[in-house]
Amino acid sequence: MVRIRAARTIFPVAAAAALNVFGLAVTGLAPAALAAPSGPAFPASRVPIASAVPAGATDEGAAPAAGKLALRVYLSGQDLAGLQALAQQVSTPGSAQYGHYLTPARYAAEFGPTAQQSAGVSGWLKSCGLSVTSTTTHYVSASGGQAAVTCAVGTPMHDYRWHGTTVRAPAGTPSVPSAVSGDVLSVTGLSSLIPQVRPASAAVPATAAAAASATCSAYFGATPASTLPQAYGVTQPYQPCGYLPSQLRSAYGTGATGLTGAGVKVAVVDSFASATMASDAQAFSSAHGEPGWAAGQYSEVVPAGLPAQPLSWTEEEVMDVEGVHAMAPGADVVYVAAAGTSDSDYVDALSKIVDGRLANIVTNSYVLGADTGIPAATIRAFDKVFLQGTVEGIGFIFASGDTGSQAASQDGGGPAVTGVNYPASDPLVTAVGGTTLAIGSGGQAQWQTGWETGYAPLSSDGSSWTSPPGAFAGGSGGGKSGVFPRPVYQLGTVPSSFGNHRAVPDVAMEADPVTGMLVGQTFSLPSGNVFVQYATGGSSLAAPLFAAVQALAEQHAGHPLGFANPAIYLSAARGGFRDVTDTPSGTTPPLAAVHTVTTASATGQVSTSFVLATFGRAQDTGLSAAGGYDDVTGVGSPTAAYIDSFR
Repeated sequence: MVRIRAARTIFPVAAAAALNVFGLAVTGLAPAALAAPSGPAFPASRVPIASAVPAGATDEGAAPAAGKLALRVYLSGQDLAGLQALAQQVSTPGSAQYGHYLTPARYAAEFGPTAQQSAGVSGWLKSCGLSVTSTTTHYVSASGGQAAVTCAVGTPMHDYRWHGTTVRAPAGTPSVPSAVSGDVLSVTGLSSLIPQVRPASAAVPATAAAAASATCSAYFGATPASTLPQAYGVTQPYQPCGYLPSQLRSAYGTGATGLTGAGVKVAVVDSFASATMASDAQAFSSAHGEPGWAAGQYSEVVPAGLPAQPLSWTEEEVMDVEGVHAMAPGADVVYVAAAGTSDSDYVDALSKIVDGRLANIVTNSYVLGADTGIPAATIRAFDKVFLQGTVEGIGFIFASGDTGSQAASQDGGGPAVTGVNYPASDPLVTAVGGTTLAIGSGGQAQWQTGWETGYAPLSSDGSSWTSPPGAFAGGSGGGKSGVFPRPVYQLGTVPSSFGNHRAVPDVAMEADPVTGMLVGQTFSLPSGNVFVQYATGGSSLAAPLFAAVQALAEQHAGHPLGFANPAIYLSAARGGFRDVTDTPSGTTPPLAAVHTVTTASATGQVSTSFVLATFGRAQDTGLSAAGGYDDVTGVGSPTAAYIDSFR
């Protein structure tokens, strides 16, 4: 049993009114939050679906008819209302069904799409002249010319001008025949604007800085930057060289629990795959006296024929895999590679996990962009996977992003907008924000503040820092969703100032690259391959660290924890999380350190410069880490008491 108990229902019983906050209709295709635009009444023979026109786009008239369009029609499956109700029950501490999860086979039998649904959708598409290119247990893919697509969705395609680019999208409100409306969850591909997935954290330049460097500290404050100007009236320390796994386990109090995550499997999802991931983690562990991989402890699910992995995704994969292994060295890790960087590539990767129940915990360090710019059809596709995982006892953890109150545009090419990133904003996932953590000589957490760091460069003559705290350099993504209403598990915790909105993040862990974690990675240089250790961070680090904490909690509980947000908020109310603020107790802000920026060129030449990093103090003026729930750190960072709350 789990010691956490609920005084009230975490999700409302009135599913039709409230569970649409998860982006899925209980019946039909157009819940209020995602309804199609108002317009002329549709004939009884057709049912409207959500528009695919980007907000703010300008209609430029009919799109050229040349070329074929590729569509995906996601299948709704059986008993959607029953699926949502079960997701509520298995995730609510105190419910008779809490923790009683389904196997993938039972899910498929009770809630999965049927052969009849697939056949009905295929028949509809073929009747309009579209060619069905593939069918899976989740969707039917088809392609064809614009005339065939117009026949299928009841409206022609137009070109729209959006952020300086031309985007194809339906001119009117798309619809589907009533005969298949109960079989269709959503249709993607109508718009040429395909959400592109990006690492949640910016790529960290390869560095040749070793842990013994005189320009970094073995622990926070160990090495004063005595040859550089003072800041805020004192000599500031050089940044940590990169915390070791043992330091992180000590600071969060997990090392003393004796838990390692043994018997628990964590999935890591990123794009493409590093050829040296297993050996890199093994080499890093060996270099620092950490447990390496046991036989079969690390595995990969990688589609055949993947292109070479770009450096930014390699660095992301290294941080994710080594982050999980650092905090939960006994947990099994399975790396599941997305075949590309489109939204559909990630739906496919996540579907592999839930269909095969490859893991109980899934950590995801990527964003699609501001949730207000993500098509409703895409959100529904992700949400169906999240619902399936929830009833199977799989928890999804997402990084909240590294740009504070700003989120990326949907396609990654437009300007940043005020908002929160998707999928972190989805109420069916745990969103992880970031902190700046100072670990002392004995492995103790000296202080922790919200990650909202400003950088001030060294003056040209080297005598002072230029206008500290300087410009906002990065920080925990957070704020309120522009799409999802507030889930009930946030009632009573999230301040009323957030209104009726899903608030992000839920929790937070170490993320600031200035106080980041040390990792090891093989780089290919003209002179050959070289194994490099460097400090890294971002919410992309915080997410796998929290996934590892969940693995420890699951080992302690002896059973899967599944979607943990209801339990997280209950535990936070009972002291399971450390509150994080911009003014940590026992400190005298401003808090700062000298950040050593060390970069290596393609030829291996190393250059070093310095900036003053000032922590917390709401450097991102849109957010602040205050007492209680806040939009930088959520309910705070987990402690051993959180893990112990599961029995």
